[in-house]
Amino acid sequence: MEKIKGYDEAQAITGEYEKLEAGGYICKIISAKEEKSKSGKNMLVLALDIVEGDKKDFFRNRFTENASPDKKWPAGAIYRQMLEGEKAAGFLKGLMTSLENSNEGFKWNWDEKKLADLKCGAIFGEEEYERLDGTIATTTKVKFIRTVQSIKEGKFKIPEIKKLPQKGEAFEDYINSISSDNNDLPF
Repeated sequence: MEKIKGYDEAQAITGEYEKLEAGGYICKIISAKEEKSKSGKNMLVLALDIVEGDKKDFFRNRFTENASPDKKWPAGAIYRQMLEGEKAAGFLKGLMTSLENSNEGFKWNWDEKKLADLKCGAIFGEEEYERLDGTIATTTKVKFIRTVQSIKEGKFKIPEIKKLPQKGEAFEDYINSISSDNNDLPF
């Protein structure tokens, strides 16, 4: 075998990393922008990092350690708030109320760029995913934004682990939802 170009300079990628425990953390908004969801709907996207405690700079460190040339902020620290839909206004108002209550002098004025550097409370939960080899593992992702005070006082609930559907379960649920009469099946 010939030596691969760049081998000596490459950072070893072993797939090992420290996993964040589910729980509440005091965070800072690193960036905020409006984007389109995969379905084409508007959403607010916040990139977070932990700024207090023994996990301070957890996501910044993961970002810095990532040697990929197309690296992005760690997915577990990205919070998405839909801006369209039946309950979107209420959820957005809840998010902004939490930010206003966590940052003295901040008042939401519809400029998402001004959200950068604000503090917030963030609740992280676990969810399952399937690895390339077919095994199931868990990752930790931001699920909810709350006030800094609620996190400091422990006034939050860690969400239950989000499990993957069992093999065949999603299809069976779909079939059951469309009809109990086999004559109505789409095939």
